[in-house]
Amino acid sequence: MLSELSLGIEPALLVRSPEQLRVIVRIDGVDVSHTDGQDGPGPWDVLVPVNRFAATDHVTTATVACCPSCGPDCSAIEARVRREGGLVRWELRDRRGVRQVGESRTVVFDAAAYDAEVARLEVDRGWEKAMHRAGRLILADLALPPGIEGVRVGVIGTGELEVWLEEPDEYQIWVHAPWDPQRPDESAAVVRAMLAGPAAEWPAQWHNIDAGCEDPPAYAGPSWRRAQW
Repeated sequence: MLSELSLGIEPALLVRSPEQLRVIVRIDGVDVSHTDGQDGPGPWDVLVPVNRFAATDHVTTATVACCPSCGPDCSAIEARVRREGGLVRWELRDRRGVRQVGESRTVVFDAAAYDAEVARLEVDRGWEKAMHRAGRLILADLALPPGIEGVRVGVIGTGELEVWLEEPDEYQIWVHAPWDPQRPDESAAVVRAMLAGPAAEWPAQWHNIDAGCEDPPAYAGPSWRRAQW
C-alpha cells in the first residue's frame, strides 16, 4: 500500500524562541517529527543548501525527527531515501540513540506524487529569513578544497557571520566574514569569493575531531587559530 508524504515549515514546538523553525514530516497525515518528544529538523539540516528529501537512484538520508535542543548530532530518526522506478522507498530508522520510536520500518510512496511534494517545498521560500537565504547562496555548489564540506552558516554578532565547514572525522572549521542582513545576496557573493581563494588566507578557526591529532589542517595558513572552548 502506497503512503502519502506531506512536508511543512512550522515554528518549533519545543523551543521557546519563535525564530526557531522546523521541517515537519507527515506520513498519511500522521506527524512523525514529534514522536516521543522529538522535534522536526531545522532547515539547515535538510533544506540548505540542497533538499535532502529529493529522491535519486542512489540512497541518500534525510532527518525526519531529532533532539529538540541539540539537533541531529544528539539523537535522530532518519529516512534512507531511494527511487525505485515509479516508487520512492523510505527506510525509517533510529540513529544516535533514539530508543522509544519502535522498530525501523519501510514506507513506499508513488514517485510522481512524492516528487511534486518535494518540489512544492523547494519553491516555497516564504519561510526563508535573510540568514537562510545567504547560507543557501553561499553553500550551494560551493567549490572548496578536496575533502572539505559546507555545513551551515550563522550570525555570530553585529555585522559578522560564521561559515561552518568540516573535513569529516578530521576537522571542524569556522570562517568569519562580514554580514549585512539588508543585503543577503551581496553578502553571500563576498563570502563565496573569499572561499574561492586559497584556504591559507581564510580568517578561520579550527578544531580537531580526531582526538589523536593535535596538528592544524595541512591547508591552514598563518591567520588560522585553534578554537578555544
